[in-house]
Amino acid sequence: MAVLTGYYARGEVQGFPSVLTQDLGQHTATFGGGAVGSSFNGGAWSGSGVVALESQAIVGTQEPMFGWSELFGKVLVIPRSKDVGFLLSSVVWDVEVWNTDMLASKALTNITISGAGGLQVSGGLGSAANFGPGQASIYTATLGTDGDATIATVATWNFTGETGADMTVTGTRITVFSPEIDWSDGFTETIEFKTDVLSATSGQEQRVQLRTKPRYGAAFRVVTLEPRDSAAMDALLFGWQGRMFGVPWWPDASMLTAQATPGATSLQVDTTGRASFEAGGLVMLWADQHAWEALGVLTVASGSVALSSQVAGTWPVGTIVVPMKLGRMAEVVDVDDPVNWASIFQVSFDCEVA
Repeated sequence: MAVLTGYYARGEVQGFPSVLTQDLGQHTATFGGGAVGSSFNGGAWSGSGVVALESQAIVGTQEPMFGWSELFGKVLVIPRSKDVGFLLSSVVWDVEVWNTDMLASKALTNITISGAGGLQVSGGLGSAANFGPGQASIYTATLGTDGDATIATVATWNFTGETGADMTVTGTRITVFSPEIDWSDGFTETIEFKTDVLSATSGQEQRVQLRTKPRYGAAFRVVTLEPRDSAAMDALLFGWQGRMFGVPWWPDASMLTAQATPGATSLQVDTTGRASFEAGGLVMLWADQHAWEALGVLTVASGSVALSSQVAGTWPVGTIVVPMKLGRMAEVVDVDDPVNWASIFQVSFDCEVA
């Protein structure tokens, strides 16, 4: 038994009436800790030892919180859907697979990918694994530039006894028409409006605008003077003529005023008076027919362009920046081969209405 030496401390003066009354003078005050003015008194305080611990068992049932069935007790895939929009270059993103069951493990048997698009899934715990209670894993999804023009695919993580662990991916794969324009022949731009004219017997008429934005068209000539360039142009026409192109709007081209480095999300470029630079559109960093990078546009300012994706390469000051529109090539392309290593192409595009 422990014995501690100490003093009985004097308490503060307090008065407590025994009943509720308006006559506050009929009761006496009590002073905890001794009388006012008394000195400290020494003494010893002793304890009786360790107090025994007592426990009580409580019987109950587990009650799930609100929303438990919607979130827990299943396998979630985040994101459940992904729209890549217009695919110009390879796209990579993270996919989280989470076993929200806090009591039981879930067995992943395999990963299946159905539909068109060329989606690839890698990383994480692999295609066959055991997810413990509450365990999550990050997988990597990749879409390359090669594949079907229309992307409509579903990736499914197959767990024993579970359904709904899947991700739907949609989009449109396009390519850039990167050969340089032959400026000696110029660039022909057409603007097409759509109006309905309602005529009355009196000769009066009413005109109704059916298209809020005009449809653009472009026509220009491409001359290839190197065997490599001619072969690349032939392959482009043969493999992609009936699909969607990113059409460079060469008259609105500008130049970088500051170097663009990998990871950058904006370009320093003069856009004044260049209407083809627009939010939601596309731009191309261009060095030659074989060296270019296409990016999406988020917002446009007079001296810069904010991007919806990061720059992949390093582009020096003076690099040509060309805005692009989405368009389809005409069914017929005039090709002239004056020699076997050079070609002249006359191309035209009908662009999509923004």
